[in-house]
Amino acid sequence: MSEKFNQDLSLSGKIPSGLFNAMFEFKGCWQKDASSTKCLAFDGWFITLYNVELDRAHITLSERVKQDVPETWDPTAIAEFIEKHGTHIIVGVKMGGKDVIHIKQSNNSNLHPNEVQKTLKQLADERFSENEEAPVFSEKPKEEPYMPWDLQGMPAASIRPPVVTRSKNNAIVNVYIRRGGVDYGQSHSQWLSTISQSPNVISMKFVPITSLLGGSRGNGFLSHAVNLYLRCDELIHMFILDKMSMYYYRADKPPIEELREFLEFQVPRQWAPVYGDLPLGLKRRKQALPSLQFTFMGPKLYVN
Repeated sequence: MSEKFNQDLSLSGKIPSGLFNAMFEFKGCWQKDASSTKCLAFDGWFITLYNVELDRAHITLSERVKQDVPETWDPTAIAEFIEKHGTHIIVGVKMGGKDVIHIKQSNNSNLHPNEVQKTLKQLADERFSENEEAPVFSEKPKEEPYMPWDLQGMPAASIRPPVVTRSKNNAIVNVYIRRGGVDYGQSHSQWLSTISQSPNVISMKFVPITSLLGGSRGNGFLSHAVNLYLRCDELIHMFILDKMSMYYYRADKPPIEELREFLEFQVPRQWAPVYGDLPLGLKRRKQALPSLQFTFMGPKLYVN
């Protein structure tokens, strides 16, 4: 599932993006999240009003950015570059609205995948057909309260926090997310009519900044640093050409301010002499003054 989300974002690999983690309420290490999850599914409406995308064949970085690339493995300089310029560049944006239900089934759930699919269909029918009956679980799920937002303006109402419901023991977690439109908790059909008034970003496409630094000295070190940090649970620090930045953070990922310390620990350190640096055999010591001298090597223990 994470690979599908990455493909939609033009990202490679299966390491979850911040978007994926937010959609399915993942907050831990991605390997542990994956091992504790049995099934993921989603259903919803995606309405695209317009799409803006740059021609990737003609995207170039300014010489100022290229000159900032560290030429050696310098954790301080690399951290400053990533904090200043980011790791990915936004090359495409879809504007509109989406209303989606995400289901996460943990390993302690006994439901068959077909039952999960039926549950998702039931939830979708109820939400999108304005049926307000609660989902059927072993016990009534608890709805998390909304975060405090100023809903007086359109932008705030278009990014209302997701609604999360949970079954007993968190066996099934449902995440309801709306983006775009004016969302005051109204029905789906009422929300649909507001998308044209207040569209929002529903999808993006990215290009790694290192892919645009071909031929630059130090690009290999920068690529290695970026890959290390992205694997330490997913972070995408997106850099838009007008210096406006956005962050997707994981709760257990070191903040960008601690990136230098993180990179310093990625270089192997030698805490003992390298093989061959010390001569083989015993090193004769000079005769010392104390009367008691002994050696452990040999068939007998000699004491003077």
